[in-house]
Amino acid sequence: MQDFTHDIDTLLCVGNGYWIFKGNKCLKTNMAGDKLLVDQIDITASGAWPALAGTRFARDLDGIAFSNESGYYWFLKGDSCIATNGGGDQIVCSERKIAGAGGWPALDQ
Repeated sequence: MQDFTHDIDTLLCVGNGYWIFKGNKCLKTNMAGDKLLVDQIDITASGAWPALAGTRFARDLDGIAFSNESGYYWFLKGDSCIATNGGGDQIVCSERKIAGAGGWPALDQ
């Protein structure tokens, strides 16, 4: 079991709580942060983001964002990003550069 008291990679507030990521693991707390809703699991586990299995985004993430508009989860690592559907079981946008290659064109200006 990983120690989630320090060196957290990233976190995401979505739905009814916070997903917290470290290494290849994640867990989810309630909004108050005082109760676990999902105990520590692999990022690629069922109920998390199994579509990331076999990609470099399966561990050590730099950031993650959820789009209310598309329902996609965007995972950021280094200068690249990838997106899954809301269920986390399908890649909907393959790995691409965050800027300069169609990730966020506004950053290219």
